[in-house]
Amino acid sequence: MGSIISLGVGNLEIDWGKNHSFRDHSPLFLPGDVFDAPYYYADDVVERKPAFVRQLRSVVRRLEMLGYGLGGCREKYDELVQFFPDWYDAPALAFDEFLAILAQVDVRQVSLLEHDGSEDSLGRYVLEVLRDPEFIKSRPDLVSFNRDQGTFFENLDPYVVLRAVAENSANLDADVIWRHMDVLEGGYVERDEIYHGPSKSDKWLLVTEGSSDALILQNALPVVAADVADFFQFIDMSANYPFTGTGNVYRFVQGLVRIHILNKVVVVLDNDAAGRLAQNQITSLALPENVKVTVLPDLEECRSVRSIGPAGSVVCDVNGRATSIECFLDIWHADERPIVRWTAYIPDVDAWQGEIVRKAEYTKDFLESIRRGNRYDFSRSELVWDQLQHPCTR
Repeated sequence: MGSIISLGVGNLEIDWGKNHSFRDHSPLFLPGDVFDAPYYYADDVVERKPAFVRQLRSVVRRLEMLGYGLGGCREKYDELVQFFPDWYDAPALAFDEFLAILAQVDVRQVSLLEHDGSEDSLGRYVLEVLRDPEFIKSRPDLVSFNRDQGTFFENLDPYVVLRAVAENSANLDADVIWRHMDVLEGGYVERDEIYHGPSKSDKWLLVTEGSSDALILQNALPVVAADVADFFQFIDMSANYPFTGTGNVYRFVQGLVRIHILNKVVVVLDNDAAGRLAQNQITSLALPENVKVTVLPDLEECRSVRSIGPAGSVVCDVNGRATSIECFLDIWHADERPIVRWTAYIPDVDAWQGEIVRKAEYTKDFLESIRRGNRYDFSRSELVWDQLQHPCTR
């Protein structure tokens, strides 16, 4: 019979392979995600063996980095509808209907079903799943679906199913499990052949205005977004950083567009006047899908900051004019709040450009705290990384 390898969430099995033939699901997991998990066999036999295990709420973030946000899932679903062979009955559900059904399913309440991995079972397994009470409670007509309909859903990308069940918040604490040990123990693969993680084409090169910006983001990433940290790459800081200033960043992106680069690149700009100008210039380049640009988010603390300039000292909102990466560090203390100094007027965005005073000192303190393992408030860094992931997903 051979050995089965499967991917499931809760009691719902969504993908399987056999012997040498299976999909690599390791990009959903980190290398250390191996824990004992239940393996289900015939005659109600259950054994616990190592498997890759990660909570769905975390896997969702990885799915979105892999292109399986709701928008990407809709595209993949509609593409299968379009190219599904015409000798089968037409698919009975549009994407929104499919999503609404799975958003009502509790994956822990689905009945456990066995799939033997044989071609003869094509379509029949899914029909059994669709007739489960957890599915028909929102669409009773699922019981009347025929084997052609089962075949359609069995050919649907399993990550579309996985992302869809995440729309039910009750499922987010459920474990996504890749049960791989049987093919390993059966000798069909070697241990070092199981885990590969995200491919080079899945990763994003992050480009900033300066080396300190990149250092701050790179050091905050494993703390605030550890479950997607392996999807981002940074410029080697051992040599001179090549993109200092918005002008150099703009020219770099110009070059990428001209050579039709295939790598994924995300450009991160400060939320200041120069950054807004650079964003306008870069977005006017008709960027390809694999090149994105974003600016740092507005920060509540920056709505009331003491600034120094031609008009003297005033308290004002500096978002869009002087909010740099240093503003998202742990610098907002009651006894000594940051100060902005206005440096130049930028007519193209009708705004003054400002800069946080002592920004180099703030960066040094942050990096020293990381090195020493001191307690540090990363809450504002979380805002930054939430913002940076948006253009990288669909």
